[in-house]
Amino acid sequence: MAASFRFLPDEKDHEATRLLPWVMAVMVYLSALSLTGGILIHNGFGNWTESLSNRLTVQISIEDRKERTAVAKEAGGLLEKTPGVMSVRQLSEAEINALLEPWLGEGNVTGDLPVPAMLDVQIDGRLAIDIRALESGLHQLSEKIHIDDHQKWLGHFVKLTRMVESVALGIFLLVILATIAIVIFGTKAGLAEHKETIKIMHLMGAEDDLVARAYQKRFMKHGLKGGLVGLGLALITIFGLARLVQNLAEGLVEAPNIPYLEMLLLLVLPVLSGLISMVTARITVTKELARIM
Repeated sequence: MAASFRFLPDEKDHEATRLLPWVMAVMVYLSALSLTGGILIHNGFGNWTESLSNRLTVQISIEDRKERTAVAKEAGGLLEKTPGVMSVRQLSEAEINALLEPWLGEGNVTGDLPVPAMLDVQIDGRLAIDIRALESGLHQLSEKIHIDDHQKWLGHFVKLTRMVESVALGIFLLVILATIAIVIFGTKAGLAEHKETIKIMHLMGAEDDLVARAYQKRFMKHGLKGGLVGLGLALITIFGLARLVQNLAEGLVEAPNIPYLEMLLLLVLPVLSGLISMVTARITVTKELARIM
């Protein structure tokens, strides 16, 4: 009979935690956005940098078309004989034009424009290639051959992505800590509001577990309710931004695709919000009752 006794007022009349679901919604909203940013950066840009890390780009900037074609063929043969080079492919004029059109405008890449020949070189990542020695050998064919190994700017880009991932994870952890602090504050406020009622219940034989279960049930409900609202708003924001980015990036850069499988992790956030609220409320109530009773 005591287990079903209700001593907490209706949620609308509970001043200490009336706004808690909306606070939890904001917390889950921020958590979802930070996790989504981390997932997109890790998957999208991680795969992109990995594909570039095992590639070299060789440019032949000779103005005369016949000489440029001949030197490109000789350079390709030299590269194919180099240990560690897996394949060499010369980009066609159509491919080079497609790379230049987003920056120069459609139809502005004409035959009068001195476009360099480009070789896409795939290398074996397990073997170290002396880029300086390779470039020195190519310079014997022409001084207008340049090798771009992508490593200088790619290394800075990898550091940047890792920093952004760490910031996203840090924001997620800070939101969890803030959520715990808010639940502790709300629980203590609720206990202070009903301190006399709880004392009378103890005199009637009620145990601390009864009070703790009442609070943990209510706070779990607040966490789940706020979590579902926050997740819904976050999904609307995420897919709205993704659509906007794809429209803006069309023709300029390839926008990262949304990893829908990893995005399923966001569905755990409302459950996590409810569990954090429930466990925090129970621990807080147990400690407070042991202190004041």
